[in-house]
Amino acid sequence: MKSKRKLRIGIFIDHDIMIRHFVHSKVFSKLSKKHKVDYIFPPLGHKRISLDPSSYIKDSKIYRLPTNPTSRSIWSRRSHVEVMRGKDQYAKDSRRTLRLVTPPKVEFFHRILALPLIFEIYKIWIIYKSWKNPNVFMRELIRKNKYDILINPGIPNGVYINDLLKEAKINNIPFIFIMNSWDNPLSGQIKSGTPDLFLAWGPQTVNFAKRYMKLPEEKVIGFGSAQFDIYRKKPKLNRSQFFENNNLDLSKKIILYAGGSLGTNEYEHLKLLEEEIEKGNYKDATVLYRPHPWGGGGNQGERIIQEKWKHVKIENTMKRYMECIKNKGYHLTFPDYSDTHAVLTYCDCVISPLSTILIEAAIHGKPLMCFLPLEDIEAKHFQAVYSLPHFKEFQEEKEVVLAKNRKELKDKVKIMFKQLEDKAFSKRMKIMSEKYVSKFKTSYSQRILGLVEDLILSA
Repeated sequence: MKSKRKLRIGIFIDHDIMIRHFVHSKVFSKLSKKHKVDYIFPPLGHKRISLDPSSYIKDSKIYRLPTNPTSRSIWSRRSHVEVMRGKDQYAKDSRRTLRLVTPPKVEFFHRILALPLIFEIYKIWIIYKSWKNPNVFMRELIRKNKYDILINPGIPNGVYINDLLKEAKINNIPFIFIMNSWDNPLSGQIKSGTPDLFLAWGPQTVNFAKRYMKLPEEKVIGFGSAQFDIYRKKPKLNRSQFFENNNLDLSKKIILYAGGSLGTNEYEHLKLLEEEIEKGNYKDATVLYRPHPWGGGGNQGERIIQEKWKHVKIENTMKRYMECIKNKGYHLTFPDYSDTHAVLTYCDCVISPLSTILIEAAIHGKPLMCFLPLEDIEAKHFQAVYSLPHFKEFQEEKEVVLAKNRKELKDKVKIMFKQLEDKAFSKRMKIMSEKYVSKFKTSYSQRILGLVEDLILSA
């Protein structure tokens, strides 16, 4: 359904990661060209924002809106208290994850708040406290600009979402929340309200949004992933250019080791793979290492750039990041997804210790290994999350090679080589990927335009 008038749209983005995924990708470009779109970010200097999005935003106005620390604290505490109440395995896994960043005294206090009678009183107090502490700057902006719809691409505990839901309800404005990361639907309910629409990646996250976020079925849509939309296009490099840029031999198989963000020992994993190549166990193979953009190369990742490798190459576009890890320590980087697209197109198979790139490899039809380095007991983040439902379901896929230790890592690479010989395998893997990220004939940019217009005009 086409809109006969220009709609007023407010898009609230509160983190560099969301700038990379939703602004750099230009998925709101058609919306901005046709309607009156404002982008709202936290103030300059805010700890969640370091990127300047202005060069990517040509047809819209940018606002800098103060966040509401009181509101964020109120609802974050409420979410943690809810986790303390759960009795199933998911709740236990969630508590283990939260324990990594929660002081023992705080956890003890939250356990008290989670007790049955106390919790009922606590819920009433939370609602009262929230209404007494609105984000007055947000309220003024929304009322002044008279938005027809509000959109928040992000995470369920972002700095804007709870205030946005409240203001949307007060002003009777439709509100769309767009999930950013694979694990978003496992964050539990958004306590301040329910979005009019929750845009999930695909069937898995649709189901999880209904199950864990308690969202009504009619409010959840499998809409694909904004950041992966570029994978519909032709890579910016041809095979020869990619191999030349990375100093690779065109005659050798390329094993992509794609790093994770969970603090595992990626240096040792690479050493094991190199030793196997040196022994002749993986004939005519090279390992191409690409660190996770905020993984820091894993535990003591600076060793990777310092090592004199024989059979391991660091992917060209991420060398600078690894050099910076060595020189100034851990930090985030925001590579272009067109570079990721080229890497996944021209590698032969993929190994990763739990990262979204496993789904991306499946989208590209590649044999892949979901590697669980359970011996890495010092990797507390990994140990806390590897059995969470979104990861667990992927590990159990028939086409996925699962390695639960270093020995299996070494032995099972040959299974992926065997999969490469199966001409139908790539198609099966691409079909499997649609369980995690829905596939569409039209672009994300076109779909979000149509969705917004249909939502407003049908209201």
